[in-house]
Amino acid sequence: MNIESPFDRLSRVSTAFQESCLLAAAAELDVFTIILEHNNRLTAQELSAICKTNLHGITVLLDTLAATEYLCKKSVHPNSNPNSPPNSESVYSVAEEFQILLDRRNPETFVPMIRHMACVQRSWTELARTIKNGTPFEISPSILGENEDRDSFIWAMNSIAQKLVEPTVLSLQKAGLLKFNHFIDVGGASGTYTLAFLEALPESQGTIFDLPVGIAAARQRFTGTKYENRVQLVEGNFDNDELPIGFDFAWISAIIHQFGRNESRKLYEKVFRSLYAKGKVAIRDFMMNPERTAPKDGAFFGVSMLVETKTGMVYTFDEVKADLESVGFTEVQFAVPTETMSAIVTAQKP
Repeated sequence: MNIESPFDRLSRVSTAFQESCLLAAAAELDVFTIILEHNNRLTAQELSAICKTNLHGITVLLDTLAATEYLCKKSVHPNSNPNSPPNSESVYSVAEEFQILLDRRNPETFVPMIRHMACVQRSWTELARTIKNGTPFEISPSILGENEDRDSFIWAMNSIAQKLVEPTVLSLQKAGLLKFNHFIDVGGASGTYTLAFLEALPESQGTIFDLPVGIAAARQRFTGTKYENRVQLVEGNFDNDELPIGFDFAWISAIIHQFGRNESRKLYEKVFRSLYAKGKVAIRDFMMNPERTAPKDGAFFGVSMLVETKTGMVYTFDEVKADLESVGFTEVQFAVPTETMSAIVTAQKP
């Protein structure tokens, strides 16, 4: 058994950013999708012309992506012209095992997540400044622009939700919570969980309440499908607007970490008003131990909230329980205890 030395651990961790930056640059330049769009075969010069980049810079990127095996590099005529510039007769292709995930056109694409995490990483680089000043350092948008960064966030959350939705719905079922008729998905974005609930409960009706960008993504998902008439799409900002009313179940998925406790209580108040008597609310998020040292992923996520939001934080169960009870909810339960962001707390409106 090899035990990593303290020196080796520090060395590994301090250089870990390099590969993520490499992927981020490729994702923001759309390198993988462009190569795949051209029969998965492009030279550095061809790609540079399409992306409008510096030739030397894109060549260094492509060679390093090949070194890390995200791309394959092949010389077409290695000895045909010794005076040709380096790499001018080499073609690059996306490695087979990454073609689905790195193709932005594919429904299973991971490119939005890479782009979103690049934005997160830019915030993390100013962690010391944020800690010193007590406020997040304002980071400029990516080369794609603010609107595209927002879209990347929406579809990145969809990428995560697609992997988590099935086990999460199963956990709700095992906990006896998958029994409602009309639900609201607060901040539901493209509606990954809404779709899963509609599939699991054929007689149910759903409402997604979110910002226009999220509702646009949901409309893209549901329009023309058999679920279109079972879901209502409502634009709004739950920071300022009241929620629609008349539900027996409210789903708040990966939302509360964006807020401090005052903002969370205001959201719970709105959810409380939106529910019928005996209606339930379910909150999916990290739930930290009392010392806030576990789960480890939750602790790291707390840092992301520190550098990206003004008041965001990760919560303990006791904090969530107290805040729910403060607005009138009862029977607060840690219904699905897990160390992932799929921990679920439930409560009931009397």
